[in-house]
Amino acid sequence: MYIATENSTTHSFSTPHGFKTPHRFPIKGIKSLVDIMSNLASQLYPTGRAFSFKKQGVMDNTHLAFNRSFIRIIDDAQLTLDSTFPDNDNFSVEDCELWEYRFGIVSNNLLTLQQRKSAIYRRMSRGRNVPARQHKNYIQSQLQLAGFDVYLYENGFIEGGITVYKRPQDIIALLTNSVQHGGTSQHGIGFQHGGSSSQIIANSYKANELYSVSDARLWATSFIGGATLGTYATIPASREEEFRELVLKLKPAHLAFFTFVNYV
Repeated sequence: MYIATENSTTHSFSTPHGFKTPHRFPIKGIKSLVDIMSNLASQLYPTGRAFSFKKQGVMDNTHLAFNRSFIRIIDDAQLTLDSTFPDNDNFSVEDCELWEYRFGIVSNNLLTLQQRKSAIYRRMSRGRNVPARQHKNYIQSQLQLAGFDVYLYENGFIEGGITVYKRPQDIIALLTNSVQHGGTSQHGIGFQHGGSSSQIIANSYKANELYSVSDARLWATSFIGGATLGTYATIPASREEEFRELVLKLKPAHLAFFTFVNYV
């Protein structure tokens, strides 16, 4: 009966081929990737005496040198892929800063790494010139995915059978006219006395942008605010520039957005 030993080979007329047939160089314990690849390479050679070479010999060391080069290429390629797509744990803060620079995203170190990676991923996945992505619901969903609890409203109201375009003060006037002093009315955040003004986002991510809109161009405006038109949304002051920059990236270029937002 044939007994398999460490000196047995896989290719021999007297050796039974099967699951229990040992490799030429059995791997014992945990080996490095270099050693594993070297052992695999040695198995590709014929098992005759002319092709026999000892471990740590000239031929074996030659294979080790080649394998180290191959592994270095594989590792570099993996690191390149990991730093290209923000979908893995190896995507670092430095990678975030580089891609934020490439996409023109405002860098905010107060955000978590996952939040910054998500913002980059959304920017990567957003195509250009897609009409459906110019709809207010898409822009609103992207702002909310970024962590901004805001809502969009198109400027265009049907009154007396015709479309009427309004300015921010018109919206605030309608809201304040419906508010009564007394009963359940509360004086607090978001409660306005009389007229009010709102900021605008048209061409700049900087606060207090100066941009005038004529009555004839109100059709190219929309409103951003709270869950009800005219109410104010709340956004951390540390994320104001990030919010404005994201609106600029999402909105069609010809639109201007009036904002009802408190930055706290």
